[in-house]
Amino acid sequence: MTQGTRSLHEDFFRTFYRLVYLAKIHQDNNQLIVECLDDFMQVMRRLFLDDDQIKIQISHGSIYLQDEKLPYRRELESLINNLHQYFEKRNLQGLRFSTVIQDAPVEEILAFSRTLNNTEQEEVPLNWLVEQFENLGLVWAEVVYEEDTPSTEQIPETDPQDQVQKRKEKARQCYFYALDSIKEVAEKISSAKKAGVRKPLRVIQNIANLVLEDEPIVLGLSTIRDFDDYTFTHSINVAILSICLGHRAGLSRESLPRLGMCGLFHDLGKVNISVDILKKPGELNKREHEEIEKHPLYSVIQIIKLQAAHDLKAKILLPPFEHHLKYDLSGYPKTTRKKPLSFFGRILNITDVFDAITSPRVYRHLSFSPDQALGWMLGRAGTDFDPVLLKVFINMLGIYPIGSLLELDTGELALVMDNGEKLDGTRPIIVLLTADGQNGYKKIGEADLAERDAQSGAFRRNIVKSLHPSTFGIQPAEFLC
Repeated sequence: MTQGTRSLHEDFFRTFYRLVYLAKIHQDNNQLIVECLDDFMQVMRRLFLDDDQIKIQISHGSIYLQDEKLPYRRELESLINNLHQYFEKRNLQGLRFSTVIQDAPVEEILAFSRTLNNTEQEEVPLNWLVEQFENLGLVWAEVVYEEDTPSTEQIPETDPQDQVQKRKEKARQCYFYALDSIKEVAEKISSAKKAGVRKPLRVIQNIANLVLEDEPIVLGLSTIRDFDDYTFTHSINVAILSICLGHRAGLSRESLPRLGMCGLFHDLGKVNISVDILKKPGELNKREHEEIEKHPLYSVIQIIKLQAAHDLKAKILLPPFEHHLKYDLSGYPKTTRKKPLSFFGRILNITDVFDAITSPRVYRHLSFSPDQALGWMLGRAGTDFDPVLLKVFINMLGIYPIGSLLELDTGELALVMDNGEKLDGTRPIIVLLTADGQNGYKKIGEADLAERDAQSGAFRRNIVKSLHPSTFGIQPAEFLC
């Protein structure tokens, strides 16, 4: 830890402890607490320059910030002892703050401080604290449990392939945690219970981090298709694709989770629509079409009802309303507005349609293969879709997007696992599949379609045509992630 980092970490702990102490004895408008809160937020902003979260931990008698141990010094003895006692009295191992705290109103941060203080009086402090965070809509604060605490053991170095496997496992966990979180929100809304956003926000932040670490792995997850759970998997896929497109379009790291939340909640209003309409196998009648076209407005209403900070909700309301409006505003809900779609709305407009038309549906068992979908969408650039963003999207996915099923001239079936950068994406890196003898398929290896025969110079494998994975009962993510 450098001298500058050490000083910053010490400043954080000093201002944090002073804030919770002053919150015990002063009202919100007291000058001391106002000044302390200002100092605390200045330190937070400096820490957020390098990280998208701030984590405090108490473990094995030591205090950590960002997994770095606060070194013992005589002048810090009183502060360290006070912090230890404060956390131990509340049976609290640590806290995690997200960048959203920077937009939180003063009253909300002080409410957090007083809630933390009051935890000491509860019989089961942690359970009570988590419940209070949910009730207060504190999406930027989270309890850190013991399994999250840093280990003092030396972590052995792993080879690159092991690291890739670990990232894949982490990505899978994030996806299914996201699935559980959006289902939980929908179920609470359907049962007229209060629904919060702490879990969804946390998992979206993790997905955004994974996109920055290894985009192809996360794009592989967006190929997950679930016939019965379409609305939920579709929402997660749209969130993933939106974060990836936002990143490629130059959005800041801090903006990506907010864009992901827009994607995750863009279809939340479908909880208001009858399952008989959503899963109707035949063509919808006029009344049913009109009801479906209300779901963007229903999504806005449901987002407003969520237990979350007002500032956060205000920032994720518009794009879900806009996602079916189309680039030229000819879509739905019908509106007299002349103002162009927001940037996030134009992103959702693209990612929502791509995932929808590449997914088999109860009323449409056949769907576009990924490359066919991009061709269809390109024909509607400038009317349905922002032409510039669509070009970025196509460049991101490649001519044969990750998860595309290909028939090769060797008679082999292959899934695209990486676009590659050779020959303009026409020669991706693939996973080779073969029948497993049980009406399914198994992976038999990987290959690069840019590979040539050493003697003739000809390509070893060539693409005959693209196919849709669902036709063969193939779930691409099972072989890619």
